[in-house]
Amino acid sequence: MIFAKASIYKQIPCLVFVALVTSTCAEYTKNTDIQIAQASPSVSENIVFPKNVGVIDVTAPEYGAIPNDGKDDTEAIQKALSQFPGQGRIIYLPNGVYDISNSLHWPPGKRHHTDYKYTTLQGQSRDGVIIRLQDQSPLFQDSSKPRPVISTGFDPDLDPNLEDFKASLVAQRFGNSVRNLTIKVGKNNPGAEGLNFVANNQGAVRSVKIISEDKKGTTGLALTHGEIGPLLIENVEIVGFDYGVRTNNNINSITMQNITVREQNFAGILNNGQAMSLEGFNSINSVSAIINGLDPNEGVDFGSTLTLVNAKLIGRDRAKKLPAISSAGFIYARNVSSSGYKEILLNNTKEAKKIVKGSSLDEYTSHPMISQFPSPSKSLQLPIKQFPKLKWDNPQKWVSVEKFGAVANDNKDDTAAFQRAIDSGATTVVVPGGKGTFIIDGSLRLRGKLERFISTGGALNGKGEIVADNGSKPILIIENFFVEFGSHLRWKNVAKRTVVFRSISHLSLESNGTGDIFIDDVVVPYKIRFLNRNQHIWARQLNPEGASETNVVNNGAKLWILGFKAEQGKIKIETSNGGFTELLGGLIYAAGGQNPKDPLFRVVNASAAFVGVADTYFDNDTYQIWVEEIRGRQTKRLNRDKVLNRIAGNGRVLLLYTGFEKSPRNK
Repeated sequence: MIFAKASIYKQIPCLVFVALVTSTCAEYTKNTDIQIAQASPSVSENIVFPKNVGVIDVTAPEYGAIPNDGKDDTEAIQKALSQFPGQGRIIYLPNGVYDISNSLHWPPGKRHHTDYKYTTLQGQSRDGVIIRLQDQSPLFQDSSKPRPVISTGFDPDLDPNLEDFKASLVAQRFGNSVRNLTIKVGKNNPGAEGLNFVANNQGAVRSVKIISEDKKGTTGLALTHGEIGPLLIENVEIVGFDYGVRTNNNINSITMQNITVREQNFAGILNNGQAMSLEGFNSINSVSAIINGLDPNEGVDFGSTLTLVNAKLIGRDRAKKLPAISSAGFIYARNVSSSGYKEILLNNTKEAKKIVKGSSLDEYTSHPMISQFPSPSKSLQLPIKQFPKLKWDNPQKWVSVEKFGAVANDNKDDTAAFQRAIDSGATTVVVPGGKGTFIIDGSLRLRGKLERFISTGGALNGKGEIVADNGSKPILIIENFFVEFGSHLRWKNVAKRTVVFRSISHLSLESNGTGDIFIDDVVVPYKIRFLNRNQHIWARQLNPEGASETNVVNNGAKLWILGFKAEQGKIKIETSNGGFTELLGGLIYAAGGQNPKDPLFRVVNASAAFVGVADTYFDNDTYQIWVEEIRGRQTKRLNRDKVLNRIAGNGRVLLLYTGFEKSPRNK
């Protein structure tokens, strides 16, 4: 694979970006004409698991971490992390301060098999769990050799020349997550990275703070190790460091929502090559909020592609001499406001240097939009809803499917046992981890009082179906499930209530329901179908990889997607029957064979907007038709040679395609 590499120097012009800011930033928002939105979750999450559901508590005697005692917990936490390579386990930290003196890293496991994957580090609550690096730690002093406080994709002590290290660079870091905790890098640790996060296909950083107490350190959230993504970053706040967020590769896409950066030394976000989708962004800085693409060759960037929606950028002090955003790559921006900067955007591309004055971007593209039929010169702008969060139940009220007779790894159908658990009246039903795989060969109905159906590591298989059905609760959340590779298990939705599918590998879904659907950080191995015209769908970090039939079908519904990555052949999204689809950012990895007659996207008597879609391929076989649009009896095709060139990975970029006659607001 080909990577775009560029050294990051402190002499790089500094740029800053601002958007949604948490209440902890109140002191920075006084006397400003920009209203700061709330990025932190509206529901405070206090997550306590029952005993005997396979969750690994680092304070258990066999590990021995003791929060709040001022003693070093590195060895205890690392022991818990290292014990379960590639097993889908949750490593859990109850509230308290955990002092560490060295990096924590995911289990190395067996190379190309269980290495650095399927591991979750889960705190009880974002503000209650603090992992703190000791001040002036000897291993974190060299800023030219950044060292992560937490690393999900590699062991920082591993020799880069070894095969084990080289293997860690490949996109096989599946199912990694960090949730509900705060990372502090202490004081006088200039070589520290807060979190070096790697996940592929499915994985997320959720409800996390990363703080440098003296503003030193290289990067708060480093997305820089090997082939990054697709992955999700949501509800994250980063304080201090040279860079709040930094990328350094051109595959596989990053989805971000509700991000706050403040008090960086060089830039809030430095995007060096990635296809990044970012909705809901706050920056409070004396440097530029965002640098999208470096400028090593007089405006020629390798392919940095930024889709930015709903951002507030507040400049302080020396920011008045800087642009809020500097871009040498591709950029789409909508509903972006700034104050305190010289200008809101400096577009420094080879085609032209363009300064955008003023303090707002209603809708902006760095390169011309494309339409094949008469269409408005703007995106669809479908309404955006925040993903639902529920208060977590008292652990004593959870019920396990094992209590009702489900047995893992016996190759017998567990549908009836699961159904008894669902119908028991419990609002939370758990499939326990550490036991193995449960079989669903029948029709399992998620109904009654159920509002959270969750796995703590138990896998699923079978040839049956799991149906999100109506119930007495207005919201149903289904989360953290791994379905075995090659399984024929299907998911269905027939509910009138809101249903959330979160952190699932693999989700083959058919929806005929009328309630809102939220799809969050999922892999789609075969297909996903939206068949009800009255349904609204919000999806983020959607990763379809099917090669046998059209991956995503929208038959008349309203579908909003933030962040998308796809592989293999076939049509990736088809919109028909008067439906609406808006895709905000993503990457098409054209691996495998593509039928030259198959378009990437098809729109049949419907409405669509495709924003910030980049591609890459390495096998001389990729999509030749990017959009096939049919209105009445007329068909038009947008061919590859009409799409913008992207140097990285032989790629192209569809920055803004519009194919619609009327806004959904007028329907």
